[in-house]
Amino acid sequence: MTAQRRRQRQLQVMAMHKRILQALGNGPTRRNLFGPVDREQLQLEYCNALKKDLEEAARRWSFDFITETPLEGGDFQWEGVSGVRVPVLYRTCQQGEHPRPHGKESKSDGQAGPSGVGKENIPRTPERFSIVPQGIEKTPEKRTELKRKQTNITGEMGGAKQSHL
Repeated sequence: MTAQRRRQRQLQVMAMHKRILQALGNGPTRRNLFGPVDREQLQLEYCNALKKDLEEAARRWSFDFITETPLEGGDFQWEGVSGVRVPVLYRTCQQGEHPRPHGKESKSDGQAGPSGVGKENIPRTPERFSIVPQGIEKTPEKRTELKRKQTNITGEMGGAKQSHL
């Protein structure tokens, strides 16, 4: 079979597959393959899996992640670190306990504040996260230059074919 004939055959197969996929794609998507979802059962399974993962992590790290306390008799010895020594990425986000700059009080009546933009029930980003902390390493910006397109090597020679007899 010549290379051109193989290519024609591949194109025919691809065209056939495309027609099949298009025919299958015309109907509505079926999400409930095995009937309706039992939300309570799903929630129960999720909670059990989460509990199992937390128990396994507690055994592995000898740390109770729910109460955030070290466990006795493990492979690790945990010690507390002041919040200043912990990188910002690993600090616990404590909602509602952030200081307001310039002594502004938060508006709890749902009215739009300076950063609320007139919408209700939309959480605002705490001001302490919008301020860039001092002395933190910044990731270098990505270069936006276009890359040169790489030439594909097909394995065929541009000139006349050579016979190896």
